Amino acid sequence: MISLALPKGSLERRALQLFEAAGLRVRRSSESSYRGTIDYGNMTRVAFYKPREIPSLIESGSFDLGLTGADWVEESGAKVEVVEAFDYSRHSEKPWRLVLAVPTDHAATCVTDLVDGVRVATEYPNTSRRFLEAAGRRAEVVVSYGVTEAKIPELADAMVDVVETGHSLRQNNLRVIETIKTCGAQLIANPVAYEDKGKRDVIRNVARLLRAAWVGPAHVLLTVRVPAERLPEAALAMPADSWRAGSSLADENTVVLQGVLQKRDVPATIGALLSAGALDVTESGVGMLASDTARA
Repeated sequence: MISLALPKGSLERRALQLFEAAGLRVRRSSESSYRGTIDYGNMTRVAFYKPREIPSLIESGSFDLGLTGADWVEESGAKVEVVEAFDYSRHSEKPWRLVLAVPTDHAATCVTDLVDGVRVATEYPNTSRRFLEAAGRRAEVVVSYGVTEAKIPELADAMVDVVETGHSLRQNNLRVIETIKTCGAQLIANPVAYEDKGKRDVIRNVARLLRAAWVGPAHVLLTVRVPAERLPEAALAMPADSWRAGSSLADENTVVLQGVLQKRDVPATIGALLSAGALDVTESGVGMLASDTARA
């Protein structure tokens, strides 16, 4: 049996979407339930916790596997196995940042401009202390339990917090002077569970499925019909690792090729294929793109 801890709150919706896209739908009695199951790998125990709690739960062995933010893995210092990483945030397909910010009228442009004794509010005291000490700054770290922007100026002079769009900073007259870390979601495993072959096989397969669901939608499948005599030129324009799918049923002298590529490369690739003599090119969406790159 594999036990799984999933994030409650800001990362919850994206986590559930990713698991469902991977065919690992989390079943629970209601959206407000903190317990669920997955019909795969005997995952009969799925529970939801705050992202900051999950690294310690995985390290302690309370759960075998968890999904949380890389910022909380670093902040906790938990000894866990990072199995897979996904660069998405709550609102976008991009990672978020852990930053050092000051009021817009502050003179500082980088961390070394801050004076000794500066008060820094944050929900990440361990990460902040390490960062400030590495920069040679002696600071008073003020632990925040949310709404960190409101701590300035009465309780703090600067802050360390996560940023996605920067909208909240701008609304509170703050600006970034340093990016401490770029963060995404991480699939983490308990080291002891990961050493168990039976559990490790399930964990790796879960990681493969999640990765396949994550990268798949960014790709398309191209199906190309080309005259046999133009095959050499068309093959050069196909994506790497393409394959010959066969011949046309209507004309055995027409060859069918297929290949997977990223969406951003579609316009140039279609242009090159048509210039190389392709009769037509059909684009199909990709739901999942699985590979064996996770094998160790």
